[in-house]
Amino acid sequence: MKVRITGAGASVPPMAMSNERLLNIFPGPRKRPWTPADFEKKTGIRERRFSFDLDDRTGRAVFPDGYGEPPGPAGVLTESALLEALAVAGVGAEDLDGLIIGCCTPDQLHFGSDAQLLHHRLGMRPDAALLQIDIGCGGAIFCLQWAKELILSGARKRVAVVMTHVMSPLFDREMYSGGVEYDRRANEAFLTALLFGDGAGAVILEATDDDSASEMLSSIAINEYFEIAVRRAGGNLHPPGLPTTATHDHAFHIIGKRVADAYAPVLKKVIDHALADARMDIGDIARFYPHQSNLRLIEQLIDVGGLPPNRTATNVERYGNTSGASVLILLAEDIRNGVTTLGSGDPVVIAAIGANLQYGTHVIRL
Repeated sequence: MKVRITGAGASVPPMAMSNERLLNIFPGPRKRPWTPADFEKKTGIRERRFSFDLDDRTGRAVFPDGYGEPPGPAGVLTESALLEALAVAGVGAEDLDGLIIGCCTPDQLHFGSDAQLLHHRLGMRPDAALLQIDIGCGGAIFCLQWAKELILSGARKRVAVVMTHVMSPLFDREMYSGGVEYDRRANEAFLTALLFGDGAGAVILEATDDDSASEMLSSIAINEYFEIAVRRAGGNLHPPGLPTTATHDHAFHIIGKRVADAYAPVLKKVIDHALADARMDIGDIARFYPHQSNLRLIEQLIDVGGLPPNRTATNVERYGNTSGASVLILLAEDIRNGVTTLGSGDPVVIAAIGANLQYGTHVIRL
């Protein structure tokens, strides 16, 4: 028995948010505010997609009347991406034996509520396994690995994996004007507001015994504790009302220098390892799908890893960093646009790195 991908889908909100708008709301470094040209030069990001517009004065999302009932923006994107993946696979939600959702920005924080609601809305079978995981930019690697292992165990035959990230409802100018200190450097929270966009990506994994080339060939998934992203408030250590809990502790902080130092060398290492396990080399791979942290880091990976630029997919220019969803969105858009085809046997590489510190690679024949 082997495991293959039979469906893929992606969903991003229709509203594009420009660098100009965001830098007006979150002006950036206090010593020398960035211009839109500065930010694009540093990151390659021109715009990102948001589920809601932001108020130019407060930086908070402008919610429609009656907002607050589920499904929220994460649920909407998750459902849309999954429905596309099911359609591509030619199966219904009732045919799923399991659903794994990875998201660190859910509509409802506890009890796996987003996944439970989606399970109900889609009419999945009561015996279909369900798991919602709080995980960051490296999450797709791990969720795919868990789904693959679940299928290979014989416990399930068809499992959906959906990765979702939605930041736009969480922004606030005051909250994202503070910072934290790491490695004797100030890390200002405004960077998170500029880097990230909303989006979801989904795939369907199935067991098969046929003689096709399609198969999840090799993988490596690594955990090494090293903080590259932090949100101090919201848990037991910094609860509301604690005198030492500051407003900016509720913001997501990206430790930019650590991300920049780790991205290319770490991903090169795991890509090389997974390719060796699959008995392939760089030249054998039809498409590379690296995590969309920022374009400059992807360019570094292309350089040090020897990845062909014309076979390395990017969308960070248009979508920003969509966290764990980014690699699945890339794959789904390639399939949607006919760049590659499920069932073709084309070898592709998915590679991602994220908080805190999780990274890995899958080599897959589509």
